[in-house]
Amino acid sequence: MIVSLSKEEVRACADIALNRWMMKWGSIDRPNYANENKRKLESEVTANIRTIVAEYAVSKLYKLPMVFPFYPNSEHAFRKNFPDVLPCLEVKTVRTRKNIPVFPKDIREDVVIIGSKVLDDDYYSDVEVYGWIMAEECVRPEWKDPDENSWRIPPEAFKTGTPPLKEMSVLVAKDPRGANV
Repeated sequence: MIVSLSKEEVRACADIALNRWMMKWGSIDRPNYANENKRKLESEVTANIRTIVAEYAVSKLYKLPMVFPFYPNSEHAFRKNFPDVLPCLEVKTVRTRKNIPVFPKDIREDVVIIGSKVLDDDYYSDVEVYGWIMAEECVRPEWKDPDENSWRIPPEAFKTGTPPLKEMSVLVAKDPRGANV
């Protein structure tokens, strides 16, 4: 399924992405984004635009609310289990390879992985949504990427149609010290 975005929608996504990039200024990269690996990846600004555009496209396609991904790293512990699109969708995109990356942090009960690819590298206005797969189904030996500690899901493995959505209960962020926020 191809989702087309208007110039105004892309602009709003790019604004969010630029602000997200600025908010994370000076943050330390995870190992799979650092050192030699960094040379193989797209720039941080480009990655942020692509990610936000894909999340918005999925939100638009399924008519579901997107979680606003704009917070400093110090808040990550409170938000790490929030989905990209409510109630339980994690949007993953093709970056520099052809398969969709899924990381151990994504493998949680009732989480649905949405595979996507931004098709238009000049204007980010067209997103292909491959479909969905339950996160727990991604843990297959043939998809394991030991160098990245991830699984690489081929686009043809995604199911079409509306993903199963868990009943949404109140989202409560837990303070690492145990208190509700």
